[in-house]
Amino acid sequence: MKNLLSVVFAALILISCGSDQEINDTKIFLNFSHNVDGNPVSMDGLSHTNLAGENYNVLTLKYLISDIKLISNEKDHEKIIKDVHFVDLSDPSTMVIESDIIENGSYTLQFRFGLDATTNVTNSFVNEIFHTSMSWPEMMGGGYHYMKLEGSYTNDSTFYNTHTGPTMGMDHSFLCSFDVPININNSINNLEYAIEMNINNWYGPEIVNLEPAIMMNIPTQMNLMMNGMMGVFNLQGLLD
Repeated sequence: MKNLLSVVFAALILISCGSDQEINDTKIFLNFSHNVDGNPVSMDGLSHTNLAGENYNVLTLKYLISDIKLISNEKDHEKIIKDVHFVDLSDPSTMVIESDIIENGSYTLQFRFGLDATTNVTNSFVNEIFHTSMSWPEMMGGGYHYMKLEGSYTNDSTFYNTHTGPTMGMDHSFLCSFDVPININNSINNLEYAIEMNINNWYGPEIVNLEPAIMMNIPTQMNLMMNGMMGVFNLQGLLD
């Protein structure tokens, strides 16, 4: 009997001590948004103008990001949020990523635009919704597009196709890292962030002209990669 009372007493102490500590139940929500130099993306007319002075609209925007993770600022630790995510401007269900519960700590967000050479292999994602629409032709290197950005330019019947990907097997993917601190400390509130893409930044500061086809144009693919690395994406915290 004495032993039983000791066990019950110890359990009560543990419960009472634990009640003073908040339970961390925080998730991260990443919301994708798109603009053209701060203006809403337009499908009508030729409302946008790039650095080359070309007027255009946006009829299609689809892209892949991968290896989406939080990197700890305090210790050698990474939290993978998602391996691959497909964004389609016409599909609202693709505009948000919800993480698992994140442990306490200070983090920064990082992801890769596109797929790296080890991941970007033909038929690796046959069960994903993007498999057919984002496939990159075998004769051009195989694998998958990183992005399909399409629309009209010059006039309503002239179309551009800004398609990025692994031209002849080359890896044109790149990392995006953000200095915005993501701090989690005994919180039960979810945190929301906006991953913003400025579409016009694909076309400068390295001038990229709108063209019907660029999939085999290695210099253009390199310029698009450099422009992407220099500031296509931005991360903003969203307040309640």
